[in-house]
Amino acid sequence: MESLRKKLRTDDEIHWVDVGKTLREQGIDESETVLLRRKFFYSDQNIDSRDPVQLNLLYVQARDAILDGTHPVTQEKACEFAGIQVQIQFGDHNESKHKPGFLDLREFLPGSYARVKNIEKKVFAEHRKHQGLSDLDAKYLYTKTARELPTYGVTFFLVKEKMTGKNKLVPRLLGVTKSSVLRLDETTKEILKTWPLTTVRRWGASPNTFTLDFGDYADQYYSVQTTEAEQIVQLIAGYIDIILKKKQAKEHFGIEGDEGSTMVEESVAPSKATFLQHEETTPSGKVETQSIAKPAIMRGYDGERPYGTGEMQSMQYGAIVGQVNLAHQPPMLQQTRISTVLSEPQRALVGYISAGQDAINKAEKDLESKAQLPPLGTDPGSLQWREETLDTSKQTVTTHLATMNAATAQVVTASQPDEIDHDAVGAAVSQITQSIPEVTKEVRLIAALMDDDCTGDKLLEATRKLCSAFSDLLKSAEPESKEPRQNLLNAASRVGEASGQVLSSMGEESMESRELHDMLLGLAKAVANTTAALVLKAKSIAAVTEDEATRNRVIAAASQCALATSQLVACARVVAPTIQSPACREQLEAAAREVAKAVAHLVEVCNEATDNQQLRGDLMNAAKDVSKTLAELLEHIKLSSREKARRVDDNPVEEVLVATDILVSASDPQEMIRQA
Repeated sequence: MESLRKKLRTDDEIHWVDVGKTLREQGIDESETVLLRRKFFYSDQNIDSRDPVQLNLLYVQARDAILDGTHPVTQEKACEFAGIQVQIQFGDHNESKHKPGFLDLREFLPGSYARVKNIEKKVFAEHRKHQGLSDLDAKYLYTKTARELPTYGVTFFLVKEKMTGKNKLVPRLLGVTKSSVLRLDETTKEILKTWPLTTVRRWGASPNTFTLDFGDYADQYYSVQTTEAEQIVQLIAGYIDIILKKKQAKEHFGIEGDEGSTMVEESVAPSKATFLQHEETTPSGKVETQSIAKPAIMRGYDGERPYGTGEMQSMQYGAIVGQVNLAHQPPMLQQTRISTVLSEPQRALVGYISAGQDAINKAEKDLESKAQLPPLGTDPGSLQWREETLDTSKQTVTTHLATMNAATAQVVTASQPDEIDHDAVGAAVSQITQSIPEVTKEVRLIAALMDDDCTGDKLLEATRKLCSAFSDLLKSAEPESKEPRQNLLNAASRVGEASGQVLSSMGEESMESRELHDMLLGLAKAVANTTAALVLKAKSIAAVTEDEATRNRVIAAASQCALATSQLVACARVVAPTIQSPACREQLEAAAREVAKAVAHLVEVCNEATDNQQLRGDLMNAAKDVSKTLAELLEHIKLSSREKARRVDDNPVEEVLVATDILVSASDPQEMIRQA
C-alpha cells in the first residue's frame, strides 16, 4: 500500500497548517519546509491575469501535479502542456535557440514520456502555437487547459474496499471534488463511480473506517478502510459548507456565487462541525430545510474549536492570507445603519461594552512599554523586595485572569441565540472591564522585574493578544449584533488561549497544570464527539418520521443539543488555563448541565417520534455514551481543584452525575427531563 500510495501521489498523510495559529504555535520551526497549496478547488476558474499572485500559485500546483503523475495525461496532452510551459519560461519560439537538446525534458514532461524519441520536437511544435502570448496569459491558458482533465480538482485517498461477494479487501482510490465523491481505479485513476455531494445524507468516521450514506440516491452504504477518515471528512464538510454559503448568499443577497471575488469562499476550518442546522433558524424557530444535505457529524481534528456553522475565516490556500476581492460582496451593515429601540438592559450593555473597549485601547497602548522602576541594588533587601513583588504581582494577575475567564464563559452561556440575558452579559463585561487595568499594571511591573528582557517582551506581547481577543469578544456581544454566534465562540476560545499564554510567559504554568489543561480539552472533545453521534441517531429518526411537525421537533431538539455542546467546548477552552478557580469550574459545570438537559429533551422527543425499537435502542446507546463522557469530564473538573476533592450532597458536579445516570437508566422521558 505504501509503494502504491507514493506512485499514485495521493493526499494521504498530508498535514494542513491551521491558518488560525502561528507556525510556532503548531510546533513548526524554521528548519521545516511549508508548501503553499490550494486545498479547495471551488472558485479557481475565476482566477485570471488580473490576479497574478493567485494565478501563479494555481499554475505551479497544476504543473507539478501533471509532471509528477497526479493527473494522468496522454502523450499528446503532455506535449501540449509542455509547449505552454516553454512559452512561460522562455518566451516566444526562437528557431536558432530552441532546438532538440535545449530542454531538460524531466522539467517539462511526466517521467514516462521524457525519454520518448523525438518528443522534444513535438514540444517545440506546440510551443510555436503560442507566439506572442504573455507570461500571465500563458499561465492562464495552462490552468484553463488543466481544468479539462478528469482528475483536476480531485483530492485522492488510497483506501481499501471489500470485494463484491468475497471477504477480501482490495486497494481503491477515493476522490473528493467540489461537487462529488468519486470511486476510481487504483491503477489508471479512471472514474468508476460518481456520487454528487448534494446526495450525501450523512457519514461516519472512525480511526480505521469511513462510511458514506447517500440516502435514497444509493441502495446501500459505501464503506472503506482507511486511517485518513478525518481528512476525508474535513474535505467533504468544507466543500458542503462552501456550497451552503453560496446558496445562502444567492438567496439572501441575490448574488450568484462568487463571480469576480475568487477568494471569498474560505477554507472551512476542519474543526467546524455541521450538526443539521443548529445555529440558523427561521423566525418560527423551525429549522429551514434545504436541498443540499448537511452532514450530521464531523469531528474536529484537534478538538480545539466548538461545533458550529459560523462564518469562514481563512483563505482557500492553506498557508498564507492574501488580498480578497471584495467588489462583489454584499454591502456591509455599517453602510446602512438601522436604528432600533433598545431595552434598558441592552442600553446598559452597550455602555459596559463601550467602557470595556476604551479600557482595552488604553491597555494596549500601555503594554507597549514596561513599568519604570528606580535603580535596584543587589543587596539582600533589594533582592528580597524584587522576589516578593514578583510573586505578589504574578498571583494578582493569575487571580484576575481567572475572574476574566469565568466572566467570558458567562458571556457565552448567557448569549443564547434566541434568548440573551443582557443583565448577565452586562455584569460579565463589567467584570472584565474592571480587571483589565489591574492586569495591565501588574504585567508591566512583572515584565520590568524579569531578569531576561526578551521574556518580559514576550509577556507584554501575550497580554496585548489577550486584549485583542477581549476586544473581539465585546464586539460579538453587542446587542442586535448581526455577527454569527460562531464569532462569539471563536473570540471566547481565543481569550482562553491568550490567557494561557500569559500564564506561561509569567512562568506560572506548571507541567502538571498543562496536563490537566490538555486532558480537560480532550474530555470536552469526547463529549462533543459522543453528542455528535447522538445527533446522527436522531437524524435517522427524523428521516423516517412522516409527520412534518414531529420531524421538525426532532431536528430542533437535535440542533439545541449541538448548540449546547458547542457552548460546552467553548467554555472548556476559556476556563481550562484557570480551571483551579471555583468561578471557572462553576461556569463549566453549568455548561455541562445544559448539555445533559438538551440530551434528555432530545431523547424524549425522539421516543415520541418513533415506535421503532431498533432506532430507539441505537438512540439510547448513544445517549449512554454521552452520559459516560459527560461524567468523565465532570469528574476531571472536580479533580482539577487544588483543594482535596470531596463528595458532598450539595455539590453541583454530583447533581449532574446523578442526572446523567438517571438519563440513561430511566425509561420515562418526563422523568429524564426532570432529573436532567
